[in-house]
Amino acid sequence: MSINLKLLHTFARVAQLRSFKRAAEELGRTSSAISMQISELEGQIGLKLLERTTRNVTPTPDGATLLEHVQDSMKSLETGIAEARDAAERRKGRVVFGCAPTVAANTLASVLTQFRASFPDVSLHIREMTSTTLLPAVRNREIDFGITPFVQAKSDLTFKRLLREPLVALVSVHHFPGLPDALSLEHLAKLPLLVMQGMPVIALHDQRETSMLLTEFLESCRQSLNIACSVRQAATLVDLAASGLGIGIVPKLAVPAKMAQEVRMLPLTEPQIVRDIGIATLKGEVLSEPSVALARIFKEQLNHTGASEDPTPDK
Repeated sequence: MSINLKLLHTFARVAQLRSFKRAAEELGRTSSAISMQISELEGQIGLKLLERTTRNVTPTPDGATLLEHVQDSMKSLETGIAEARDAAERRKGRVVFGCAPTVAANTLASVLTQFRASFPDVSLHIREMTSTTLLPAVRNREIDFGITPFVQAKSDLTFKRLLREPLVALVSVHHFPGLPDALSLEHLAKLPLLVMQGMPVIALHDQRETSMLLTEFLESCRQSLNIACSVRQAATLVDLAASGLGIGIVPKLAVPAKMAQEVRMLPLTEPQIVRDIGIATLKGEVLSEPSVALARIFKEQLNHTGASEDPTPDK
């Protein structure tokens, strides 16, 4: 049964004030309009709710029972509205977001410095997390949004691309001398590879895009590749590559600003391997002004790092 809240509110005021006239004056309506609403409510629920006399209006036993529940429901509703408004006000002065470690490494400090300059009074709460934990946190409203590599379409989440960045190869020239200035799959097939676990990537070849995990892509290639080691953290992979234990395949954002002179960074070709970095939010969620500003600063800073600009419009 669907009952109009206005009818219940009108009934409650008439029953509480014991008068159609006084309820009409309070609600800004005519007495006849109030009477029609009470009749409509009684017709909808099939019960007589008020006893009318020339001098007084009193609830019937059924009306008294309903009045008690309506009063409790109205108080609960008012409390819920107040709490929702308070939460909205708190969000305006508070931003909670998650960030993938490979994105945070070389961008987070600059992003937060710029944000603080514009929003000095906003409280920031940052959680560094991988997509595996970041997406459930967005879904459960533990964070307002997440800066993360591309995630496959989810019915309850929205992903807006901020940047498309290439994956690159880190090479110790002492251990792997004489390599060309760019590496193809044919070159990689002859080398021990160091890769990151669980990294979603996109292979660009003949104007086609193939999305899958990096390890899945390498294993699916026709070339027989030698994956010498797979790790979870980009910093670990960079150290292993610098030590000459293999060719490190990493996102460009994860490459340290300063590396040992003997380590070269080489582009990958045939196919080019990239990943999309973007903002993941709950579908239909409206971000606060500070959150929108923070996402904008992230996009500007991501492009400023030297990763390739996104050649296509945001998804």
